[in-house]
Amino acid sequence: MMDENRAGIAVAGHKVRDHEQAAHEKRNWVRLTFDCNDRCIFCLDAHTHTGEMRAIDDVREQILDGRRKGAERLILSGGEPTIHPNYVDFIRLGRMAGYAWIQTVTNGRLFSYADFLTRCVDQGLSEITFSIHGPNAKVHDALVGTKGAYEQEIRGLENALADGRVVVNIDIVINRANVKHLPEMLQKYSAMGVKEFDLLQVVPFGRAFTEGRDTLFYDLREARPYLLEALEFSRRPDVHIWMNRFPPEHLEGFEHLIQDPYKLNDEVRGRKEEFALLLDWGTELDCRDPNRCRYCYLQRLCDTLENVRDRHAKRSFEVVRIDTKWEAKQAPVFGGDPASARRAESDGRRRLPLATPDGKPQVAALPVVVAAAKPRALWLVAPDLERAMSELGRYPGVTSIELELSDYTGLGAALEQDAPFGDARLERVVARTPEEATYLLALAGTFEVVVILSKATEQWLLGVERPSPRLALRMPTWERLSDSGSQDVDLADFFTRFRDPVPVEGVPPCVLGRPARPERVVLDTAMMTPDGRLEIFRYASRYILDHYFTKSLRCTQCIHDATCRGLHVNYVRAHGYGALQPITLDAPN
Repeated sequence: MMDENRAGIAVAGHKVRDHEQAAHEKRNWVRLTFDCNDRCIFCLDAHTHTGEMRAIDDVREQILDGRRKGAERLILSGGEPTIHPNYVDFIRLGRMAGYAWIQTVTNGRLFSYADFLTRCVDQGLSEITFSIHGPNAKVHDALVGTKGAYEQEIRGLENALADGRVVVNIDIVINRANVKHLPEMLQKYSAMGVKEFDLLQVVPFGRAFTEGRDTLFYDLREARPYLLEALEFSRRPDVHIWMNRFPPEHLEGFEHLIQDPYKLNDEVRGRKEEFALLLDWGTELDCRDPNRCRYCYLQRLCDTLENVRDRHAKRSFEVVRIDTKWEAKQAPVFGGDPASARRAESDGRRRLPLATPDGKPQVAALPVVVAAAKPRALWLVAPDLERAMSELGRYPGVTSIELELSDYTGLGAALEQDAPFGDARLERVVARTPEEATYLLALAGTFEVVVILSKATEQWLLGVERPSPRLALRMPTWERLSDSGSQDVDLADFFTRFRDPVPVEGVPPCVLGRPARPERVVLDTAMMTPDGRLEIFRYASRYILDHYFTKSLRCTQCIHDATCRGLHVNYVRAHGYGALQPITLDAPN
């Protein structure tokens, strides 16, 4: 079944690898203006448009700061970036700072002046993303609120294509007014020479919600025939399609087009000041409204964050997970949209009930936070036993531990000692290879051995005649589609052959043939700073690995729909939704 539904690597081949590499590239988005020469009805942050240009020194510092922190691509955006009087100077600065690629996202109207385009490309502009939202002036000009905009933009597009030195692509915000025209648009602009398209689902921010909620948002099921016809363009070897902010479940059959979950970091970065106010001061996001959230790509991220915040405040967790290697994995944070800062400033600050008299959030060191949570178990992820023992010493009073080590050397000798972990009892260990699993199961004790189900362990598991009562399986998640494609087993095939009733975690009931072990409530300290505060980029990283699951539209028919999370998004991107087969009341036994 996996072979029939492998909508990722087998279908898209080099495109998938290229898209993944691009998605994980370090990018520095720099806003140049709080103004625009269009008035798009779907503009995300129209309420920040004051007619101002950002100060030259502010822009310069953000460009240089991103490069110092390792950004490889500079993206100049707005508002409308090209109307900044120093636009060409910023391109030159980006090139002198050492960016390998300089891109701009623009309505492209100023590029209708060929000499302006030439100056920009001469100074180092590498890529132009034109925002075009209709197949003709009637549709486009109505959406951007400017008569004559389409004619200018098409002239700019033609100039850029004729220049030949710059990569040209098109952004299209999909909405009710243009979704039926989408196939026509892709046909027209690809015939002109455009081979890359970013299709952005309309989202409920800015003017899109205040003025366009009744005219922009559409029923994805009703529009499916037009969307499928447009997505067929992705099968052409010379055409690249990117789907942005698009609900994954509506891309069944084109799963390789599901947006790389890593891009959630860009969404968070664009609103980082507002998330900071939420997490540090308790100032709720002003966009949280069920009628609005149902149209938003970030809904599940925010819903999960709400649950995590509530549990964090109540210290209500079964298990606390501590990854001693996590700090080394943290990438430097740079960029961010100054519009987010403006929105945050306009919201003001409301102190948390636990704020100190000087107005600062009250926080505690991480060990204190963990101790206050009184977890049933401490889950230690560490390179070796020595490092795990050192970490355990920071958390006195723990009565149960779980180990996930890169190297288990010395564990057998430690278990022969009296009370090797003090007052704590070893409850679980995690094995990633057959060798580790064999070693750990041979050790005396009652602790469970959780084997990660992957291609590395598949044949060993299938060859075990009588599984140990201490054996359990866990389906892993991966940060990258390529890892999922190369490491995951064919779940449907595996569980038709592996019928032993051992506990299994992370596999849907329709694949497993029975309900999986319930998910535990885990406080993952990788979401937190050392002083015990939830931090939005750390949270987003763990959300992608631990919570970003998706189901087929067909799953609404399943009797397990309310309790099943489905499959991890990267499993689906690599292998398709085909493994999910709804279990219905009238299904044969």
